[in-house]
Amino acid sequence: MGWTLRGNARGSKWLIFAISRENPSKSLGSAVSDPAAAQLEYAAGTLAFASNDMLWDSLQMPRLLRRALATSRWPPEKMREQQWRRFRRLLLHAYTNVPMYRDLYDRHGFHPRDVRGLHDLSRVPIVDKGLLQSSAAETVVARGVRLDRCRTVCTSGSTGSPLRIYLNAADQRWQRVTAWRILFEQGYRWTDRTMEIRMITGDRHFVQSLGVAPKDWLSLMDPPSSWASHLLATKPEVIVAGASTLAALAKALQDRTLSHPPRLVISDSETLAPPTRELIRRRLGTDPVDVFGLVELSNFAWQCEERRGFHVSADSHIVEIEGACGPMIVTDLGMTGMPMIRYDTGDHAEFDSAVCACGRSLPLLRHIHGRAVDSITLPSGRRLFWPFFHEILGRFPEIRQWRVVANPGHSVRVQLVADATALPAIRHALELTVSEPIALVIEPVQAITWRPGEKQRLVVTEAAP
Repeated sequence: MGWTLRGNARGSKWLIFAISRENPSKSLGSAVSDPAAAQLEYAAGTLAFASNDMLWDSLQMPRLLRRALATSRWPPEKMREQQWRRFRRLLLHAYTNVPMYRDLYDRHGFHPRDVRGLHDLSRVPIVDKGLLQSSAAETVVARGVRLDRCRTVCTSGSTGSPLRIYLNAADQRWQRVTAWRILFEQGYRWTDRTMEIRMITGDRHFVQSLGVAPKDWLSLMDPPSSWASHLLATKPEVIVAGASTLAALAKALQDRTLSHPPRLVISDSETLAPPTRELIRRRLGTDPVDVFGLVELSNFAWQCEERRGFHVSADSHIVEIEGACGPMIVTDLGMTGMPMIRYDTGDHAEFDSAVCACGRSLPLLRHIHGRAVDSITLPSGRRLFWPFFHEILGRFPEIRQWRVVANPGHSVRVQLVADATALPAIRHALELTVSEPIALVIEPVQAITWRPGEKQRLVVTEAAP
């Protein structure tokens, strides 16, 4: 039975609105027959003790999520119409209110009226990391946005230079919606307990103590054995972490059997290689979902239950790829405080024209190859990304770990944790498949390790001295 209590606190209205945790479909004054809709209503219902701002945010979240989930099966024409409306509005906003965009577009002789549809996207100048880093903070945010009230987040700096992103309240809310949407696509429920392992732990919200999206934050600085102990003790329904962190957790479990395996495992932040996926699936009892995103853009590409490529959240992001396999240019359609329009992610990917068997009509990426700097450039100019090496090295069961390090001058070191007897055959297979003159060095090592918080990169390019 639901009930409401109203009062005043420092001039703001406060309320408590409770729903039965056992039956979230029964809300105050209404009946929700759709289980998925019931879960979304539960977030608003069990909100409880929130100020006006927090109340508005929490009540809007279910509505925004319902709208986002509905777009997954829209006809492509309808999706493109919505993308165009949002893009046109965002483009005009950036030109009018964000000094960096106004200056960039004026220098290129570009005006938003030059774009008459999505087919004209290539006319819009591209924004890259270097431009954002070289611009003063007050010029990359919209007029009226106060930097002192923004949440500042930084990219990992895997390319050597971190980038600061300024998120006002509206952009933070938008990024939460885009992230939650992916979870709900995987069958997430508001009552699911989540265990998330990060270098910097997130905030704890009051509503979580009431059973709405309860979450335990664990630190990357703690030993993996402590993560395993926490998993066994709390039995979370959802686990979220980077691929290498999930692999460390799986190894820490050793041969212990989970009496309550997680229903959902999310791998993000770094490459989820097939051997790592198999390790996680075997030890945690759940096939992990690979999610792709960037600090600058939130999460926007994800695997469905078919595990065939990555669906793009096209209602919130426009993804462009130059050529069959090329640079990935992304526009975030909802960020208005610090807009990201035609942003060069530095990653390479390729589209898949096939229709996914899951029934979703969202665009599909066949592969996300990773950062352009994390690839091997052959004398012919051809680039080799980590999937190329996986296809070759994955044929050898003697290999337990591998990493490819590219040195200046077409020198390539292949670090291997493998049986020594297999090294000649591995070298022969690589030389035969590459079929171009490179200085190939096979380097046997005892182990390949990463520092806490460091991304697991299977192909690494060393800078010239």
